[in-house]
Amino acid sequence: MRHGDHLGVRKDDSAVFVAITMRAGRGPEVKRALYRRIAELVHERTGTAQCNVVVTVTENTAVDWSFGDGEAQYAPAGQEPAGALP
Repeated sequence: MRHGDHLGVRKDDSAVFVAITMRAGRGPEVKRALYRRIAELVHERTGTAQCNVVVTVTENTAVDWSFGDGEAQYAPAGQEPAGALP
């Protein structure tokens, strides 16, 4: 079944949604390359048309991560966050 299109890209029932959460700082060209490669790999491995691959990226900073114990390991209280962006 074909579905409506958004921004001129039609989808069908084999649509794949990829959500990525990552640290901020990558430029537009790196992201474009990532989107292309994800679409290529999904197509190669599943046969799903590349037009059916939707990718979203949510960016954040060091203080937005906790790897356990209720701590912000990348941004301890009273210290500059590790890998802080300028």
